[in-house]
Amino acid sequence: MASSVTIDGLELTRYVQATFKIKGGGLVIWVDPHRVAEREVGADKADLVLVTHPHFDHMDPDALAACAKAGTVLITNPTVWKELEGKLARAVRAGLEAVMLKAGESAERKGVRVEAVAGYNGYHPKEQGFNTGFCFTVAGKRVFHAGDTNQVPELGRLGSMDIALYPIGGTYTSDEADAASAITDLLKPRVAIPMHYGYATGGDPRRFKQLVGANAEVHILDPVLNVRAGR
Repeated sequence: MASSVTIDGLELTRYVQATFKIKGGGLVIWVDPHRVAEREVGADKADLVLVTHPHFDHMDPDALAACAKAGTVLITNPTVWKELEGKLARAVRAGLEAVMLKAGESAERKGVRVEAVAGYNGYHPKEQGFNTGFCFTVAGKRVFHAGDTNQVPELGRLGSMDIALYPIGGTYTSDEADAASAITDLLKPRVAIPMHYGYATGGDPRRFKQLVGANAEVHILDPVLNVRAGR
């Protein structure tokens, strides 16, 4: 299987866990960059970087630095920024514009409106504001990256969705069944791409695809970095 898919001119590449590069409309967006270095990033430095929460496999200061360039906009939540700010080299911090959003808030940068969406589970209750998913529109497609969450009612209030990137690992996130239900009953995207499996957690993308059935077009992307956590 491939690591990338192009949907109506929007290219999505999965690197590891929940790390995606999204290219379209003349922009490069990285979400939860982890373990990527200059070799993987190459010329695809980020116009926008989105970080959903501070778990090690989503908030990686070295990977973020590899993705960043002068003028990169980092969009995250206050919990992440509190931990991340002190871990970034001064030069990287100086070149970033940091925008902090709580669930329900939005901001527009580089012509992209980004909405922060509540994501939570039994480990990290809603009140903590630990994880925020992000909805954004690029190249005319509305994309949602959930970060770490279980199925929550807020997912049903997002409106029309083209592409949903959703976790299936079952540790700190939905498992395959809960994820499939979130896709078919709440998010209802045209395209679903499973993530957050095969690295630090379990998760069977083929089972997820079977459970989603004809309710969405499911693309299973092999990770560019075929590694396990801790190695």
